Order: sequence, then structure tokens, then C-alpha cells
Amino acid sequence: MRPLSDTSDDAQKVVDEVYRSMPAWRKWELLGDLYRLAREFHASGFLMRNPLATSAQIRNDWIFGQVSSLPASFPFQGDSPVHSPSESFSALAAVVETLDRLIIPYALGGSLASSIHGINRNTADADLSVEPFLGKEVEFVKSFGPDYYVSLDAVRNAIRDRSSFNIILTTTGFKVDVFVRKDRPFEVSMMKRRLAMPLPGTNMRSLFIVSPEDIILLKLEWYRLGNEISDRQWNDVLNVLRIQAGRLDEDYLSHWAKEINVADLLIKARAESS
Repeated sequence: MRPLSDTSDDAQKVVDEVYRSMPAWRKWELLGDLYRLAREFHASGFLMRNPLATSAQIRNDWIFGQVSSLPASFPFQGDSPVHSPSESFSALAAVVETLDRLIIPYALGGSLASSIHGINRNTADADLSVEPFLGKEVEFVKSFGPDYYVSLDAVRNAIRDRSSFNIILTTTGFKVDVFVRKDRPFEVSMMKRRLAMPLPGTNMRSLFIVSPEDIILLKLEWYRLGNEISDRQWNDVLNVLRIQAGRLDEDYLSHWAKEINVADLLIKARAESS
């Protein structure tokens, strides 16, 4: 059985070639860049939950999330500096700015969304759900410069089939997976419930992101489609359930879990997370 993947064969070849031709020092540099991306999104997620948080509180929450064995009374000192946007973020920003300009609704999902609503997990890609944009395909693709890989045929096929296509920043290998919203009630609801997330330290006022309930449901569905073997997907679900405990719309979760056939997984995840 072919492994479940959100990357086309052509896009994977591009990613492989980017990393094959990249010198070791650049790969080392990009590890730091992904760390900065994780810090940026952690800060944004923490501010969503705690709008009056100080930079010191954001820093402390980050450290406790990474080193869970520290005692709650551990004394932290100093502030968390505001980082300039990472290179990886520039790829996501380029896609989002194009969607905004073309008035195409979107919502950030995937591991970045679960990191924002739960606990950070470093990733070299971003997932975006978008409304179908028939008739805007050419203008969309032309918005990206020579440092980006994006296939017009793949975009057209994704809109026609309600599937996905990939955009790759070839200077870093960072990938944005764009999922055209399927014509089913759950995804219609998901897009209606998207949240505007503040992005301090960037040129963007905010970024639309799927709700914590919807990222749980999306991750459970992806976990099931992947034969229920991905520890990463499962742990993402558990982390969101723990961090968002007491804030979640449990009736909404139960309703849609039944509708998309993951009710048993939700029951199991709730039990494990508690």
C-alpha cells in the first residue's frame, strides 16, 4: 500500500533536489530557521489564549512546553525577544498574501495549527485549506516568483477534483500544501469557524487558522486515513485536547466526529488526554 502523502510526485522531486544540492552549512542554518518559525507561532497561539500575556510569560510557556520535567516553581528570568520573521514564514506569507489579494478565503491547518492550539512540533511545511477559486488559477500561479515551484496544471486539477497542490520555496525547501475545500458539510463548517490569529513581529496583521475543535477532527481523520499508525498525528490530537481543556465545544466535537466516522477515535483520545 502506498503511504498516505500530501505531496505530489513532481513536488517531492523538487524538494529532494533542493536538499540534495544544499550545502551542509545551509541545512544547519535552516534548522535554526525552523526553530524561529516554531517560536513565532507559539507566541501567536499563546496570545490567542492569553491576550494580555507578557513576553516573559510567553517565553516561560515555551520552555515548559519543551522541557516538561521542570518544576512549576522553576525561576525564569528575562524577556523573550521579538524575532524578525523567519525565512520559512516568508513562504507561507507569500501564499497568504496572494490569497488575500485574490479574495480567496483560507485557513491554516496541519501541524502548525496543532502547534498553535497545543504543543509545538517542528515542521518543514504548512497546510492551508482554501475555498475553490475557479477562474483565478493563472493569476494565482503568476503571483509567485522564480524562487517558487508551483504547477498550474496541479492547481487546476486540485480545484477540479477538490484535492491538493504544493508550493515550494526552492531556496529553503519549505513547502506549503494547499487543500481545496471538499464539498462536504464538515469542511464548510470548518471554514466558517476559522479564527483570526495575531502575528506580532510581522508585516501581517493576522492569519486565519482553523479552530482547535476542527484541527482535532482533521488530525483524527488523517490518522484514520493513515491506518492509525502515526504517533505524530495522535500526539498532536492529545496535546490540543490537553492545552485546550475547558475551552472546547465538546458537543461540536462529538457531532462532527460521528459525521466523519472518527467518533471512536475521539472517545479514545479524550480518555488518554485526561
